Amino acid sequence: MTQTPRPQTRANGNRTRARILDAAERLFGAHGFDAISLREITDSAGVTLALASYHFGTKENLFEEVVSRRAGILSRLRTDRLSTIEEPTAEAILDAFMAPMFEKALSKEAGWSDYFRVLARMGESNRWLDCLRRNFDETAQTYIRAMVAALPGADPNAVTRAFTMTLQIMLATISQNERVDGLSGGKVKARNLKAAYDALLVYATAGVLALTR
Repeated sequence: MTQTPRPQTRANGNRTRARILDAAERLFGAHGFDAISLREITDSAGVTLALASYHFGTKENLFEEVVSRRAGILSRLRTDRLSTIEEPTAEAILDAFMAPMFEKALSKEAGWSDYFRVLARMGESNRWLDCLRRNFDETAQTYIRAMVAALPGADPNAVTRAFTMTLQIMLATISQNERVDGLSGGKVKARNLKAAYDALLVYATAGVLALTR
């Protein structure tokens, strides 16, 4: 008899965690880690500060859970995409790595655009390197090895540098920074992610090939 409420309590706890994570993802993506307080996150989520502390402890832990929540999904999509490549060219490998992000951003699934803005902000300094390593390095290293194999004779260090540069350009593009709107007089739209991705793939492929000759 005393155990019957537990599944509902657990479900309520999961919903509360999800609400806090969703609010944190949105606010961290829009404003950055330092500009947002834990109280602002709980106010946005409609929960108490005590509940956030209970579920996540600190704002730093909450941030890391925001990152890890979707990282596994991305890694699985990338791993699956890489395994289906029939002809492993530089373009095919880059497409397999980058396309899942843009497909998620273009989908109607809530939160992904906010999540990618969080990732873009993480690349602005070395502060979150350990978090990035834990969540993304295994898949990135797999792709770097695939790229080295696809470019016989290329210096592996040059491949790594080219791949890392591509990561930064990819995150800047998917964050939909509207600088390009102003520079183009409104003729190019940052929010047109389909056109942005097509240009990114061509640009990144040419860059990788140029740096690894």
